[in-house]
Amino acid sequence: MPDRSRLVSLDFGRLYLRDIGPAAGPPLLLIHGLMVYGYAFRALVPELASTRRLLIPDLPGAGDSDRPPPVHCAGYSPTWLARTLLALLDDLGLEQVDVLGHSWGGAIAVCLADAAPERVRRLLLVDATCFAMPLPLEGRLALVPGLGPYVFKNLYRRAALAHYLARALADPRRLGDDDLDLYWDRLARTGGREAAYAMLTQLANDERMAAMLPRLKALACDTLVIWGERDAIVPREHAERLRGAISGAGLVWVDGCGHAVAEERPAALTALVREHLGATA
Repeated sequence: MPDRSRLVSLDFGRLYLRDIGPAAGPPLLLIHGLMVYGYAFRALVPELASTRRLLIPDLPGAGDSDRPPPVHCAGYSPTWLARTLLALLDDLGLEQVDVLGHSWGGAIAVCLADAAPERVRRLLLVDATCFAMPLPLEGRLALVPGLGPYVFKNLYRRAALAHYLARALADPRRLGDDDLDLYWDRLARTGGREAAYAMLTQLANDERMAAMLPRLKALACDTLVIWGERDAIVPREHAERLRGAISGAGLVWVDGCGHAVAEERPAALTALVREHLGATA
């Protein structure tokens, strides 16, 4: 299958884009969540890229993309990240895409569709973090003023990432050492933890997350909410709340699956993507 993956130069710096599959038809833009990068969608590529073009960016601050200081990019807010992805679409000369956003990527996808509704044809929100949510103890400690940034930058280690990624799975045994090594390598690169911390503070900002509700209510594109029925990261009631906030949205539960649907149940997610978007167009 054609592979056009490359680094794309944008205003903030370089963004790594995995661009794979046939060029014809509306591309599918996949937006990853917090603490991971585009690699999280690896299991979807073999099937989906056989019939349609996939755009899988590493968000600024993650993966193989550049990591500017948070002060230079609006603290990695979801609206700034959405504008960066719109700049990517402009650079690629694409007028319209379908969008799948997972977790934090779901909030970014909503901001993208709100900022440029004409650019988003159809939308899939997978265990999306679009509302204020309770944080575990380690998350609350990381947000303590003054202490938090130091703790996160200097004390957040591979074991802490392993604990978070294991919680994202209904069966923690699915987290392989090789996958953990790759996620830790990207997170631990210079500027990676600072960027992740900035995104975490955005997610924990109740006022900012409350601003998501009018964006959700304004969505006009066909939207499907997909949720792992054993998600231990985002409260279960957020799925129904999200479906209720978006006019005409559907909701599908993925049985026996945790937060990381693309990694734990890729075949089920692929089938839902095909059903919602159509196999090729």
